[in-house]
Amino acid sequence: MIIDEIRNKKDSTREQKAVQQPQQGQWTNWDTAIQRSVTWNDIWHMAPLRISFFIRSVYDLLPSNANLVRWGKKDDPTCPLCQSRQTTEHVLSSCKVGLSQGRYTWRHNRVLQELASVISTAKGEIHPSSTNSTVFTTEGGVKKWHRGYMKAEWKRPMPSRKENTWS
Repeated sequence: MIIDEIRNKKDSTREQKAVQQPQQGQWTNWDTAIQRSVTWNDIWHMAPLRISFFIRSVYDLLPSNANLVRWGKKDDPTCPLCQSRQTTEHVLSSCKVGLSQGRYTWRHNRVLQELASVISTAKGEIHPSSTNSTVFTTEGGVKKWHRGYMKAEWKRPMPSRKENTWS
């Protein structure tokens, strides 16, 4: 009980200090952030530069003009397109000129292309092409049974013992 009270007091002190730090304390504002579930397996299969971008974007450490000014690397924090303050959020989704020029549309389409590629690959693993299929003729016509179907789909009609025909 005493240990819990001491731990709570220390946690409270740490959180108060974190709130005062502009970069390191960003996690204290994540209550309204969209939850993203990233597993170790996801991270393991990411390219190193993608991991770097992912982490730096979460902590607002990408080299936006606002950050370059904060780090003493640049004097002007404005966006060269619209003259607003150029933050990471501004670059990724808030620049009105970038939106009007179709820059976000291009990025959106690239994301959709990547998703389509992943889905197509996954679909190919579940449902291989027709060259890898076995065809059974039924009373109603021809039915294709793919070898890659899920186990529930593997139920095939069996020949009747009496007639030695397909039921």
